[in-house]
Amino acid sequence: MTEIPEHLLKRSKERRAAMGLPGGEADASASASSESAATPTAAVAPVAAKAATPQVATPPPPPKPLPPYVAAAQKRRRIPYWAMPVIALLPLWGLLYLNAVKVPPVNDDVLLNGSELYAGKCSSCHGAVGQGGTGAQLNQGEVLKTFKDPKDMMMWINLGADKGARADGSYGDADRPGGAHNISTLPAAMPGHPDLTNIELEEITRFVRETLSGEETPDQATIDGYADVAQSAIDDAKAGKLPSAATVKGAKSAPAAGATTTTTSPAG
Repeated sequence: MTEIPEHLLKRSKERRAAMGLPGGEADASASASSESAATPTAAVAPVAAKAATPQVATPPPPPKPLPPYVAAAQKRRRIPYWAMPVIALLPLWGLLYLNAVKVPPVNDDVLLNGSELYAGKCSSCHGAVGQGGTGAQLNQGEVLKTFKDPKDMMMWINLGADKGARADGSYGDADRPGGAHNISTLPAAMPGHPDLTNIELEEITRFVRETLSGEETPDQATIDGYADVAQSAIDDAKAGKLPSAATVKGAKSAPAAGATTTTTSPAG
């Protein structure tokens, strides 16, 4: 018997399967198996193609917002460079200011008593070191310009602005550099201190003149006579005389409020 070649049988089965005739099922299953076996190869192609597609880089996430205190610090204005030396010198300025408002130490008992009297009766208006305020400035030589004669100053302290100023409101030396002081330029009126004794008047006058205003310490004879000068100032004030008229060349003092017209005694 003649053998039919294998390829002819295979072709016959394929034709029968294609025409739906019996005998082609095995070949159809074989064909399905063949197709299923070929499927992975076909599926690889799109994957390979997909892998070949260039990937777009994912953008980085936006930065986190800064905390409010950091944002405020970045917006804050920086100190300019030129201000650095000024800031560095602030401690020195503070030390100089402290020394300027510090009452100079006193060793003399008269001046020490005068400093206590000044603190209790005068510092609230004239300042702790006589720098001025609602009252006139007394330090840095100012009181010496206004009252060249200590007796005139004593009379002014005793009488105050109400009775010690002239009719036009001026007081002190009329020939003072820049003109005499006037009570109208001060926020507060100088009160009188007729309650001070001649010793207390001596003490407060010397403290203001020598410690605050820088007058040279008088000679011993002058110091010894200070209490008598203070008593003379009190007596003249009670008599209605005005201070500082002796410094007006050849002039007579204007009458104090409620007092009769009279000239002052010579300075000293």
